Amino acid sequence: MELEEMKASWEKMSQKLAQQNSEHTLLVERMTQQQYNSKLNKIGYSEYVGTLVCYVGAAYLGVNLPKMTDSLMQAFALISMLLLFALPIISLKSIRGLSANIDMTISHLDLLKSFARKKLRFQKLQKLNVSLGLFLLVIIIPVLASIQGKTINDIENFWTVIFPIGVVFFIGFAYWVLRFYNKALAQMQQVLEELTATDNDE
Repeated sequence: MELEEMKASWEKMSQKLAQQNSEHTLLVERMTQQQYNSKLNKIGYSEYVGTLVCYVGAAYLGVNLPKMTDSLMQAFALISMLLLFALPIISLKSIRGLSANIDMTISHLDLLKSFARKKLRFQKLQKLNVSLGLFLLVIIIPVLASIQGKTINDIENFWTVIFPIGVVFFIGFAYWVLRFYNKALAQMQQVLEELTATDNDE
């Protein structure tokens, strides 16, 4: 009788341990997901603000399009509007590629490999955005001047001072943003690596 009681007690203890392990795994998964999303939100908030700025800019160009009589400036304005709509789409698509539920059913090594692919894709799309943004800067300046009833030649020291400073500022800002994003990506990767380390310890 004592043997049967010990056996039942052992099975009960095994079930309790299995349940605790399952609850611990679920807790780790939730905590990892929260930390991952917290790091991703650092990028997301910046992109959402940028999206709003782009759409406001596109609306401004659309409202002032009839003021431009020069066909070349109208073409530049339309291209600028197209870019102002396209840039946020590319950015939000790159963020959507990074956002994903932490799947505990796959190996953590596969999880890291999947993140590495998403990270590389995100960085490529952001570099594309920087290139398109620089092109937008070049064509939108004469458009803004045209809205004010001027040409670039009417703006004093445009080619010697204003334009070079604008390009340098844009490149510097883009570099700062990409560096900020890379830091957030490194933190996201660290979260996943810590999850792998925890799994190995167990």
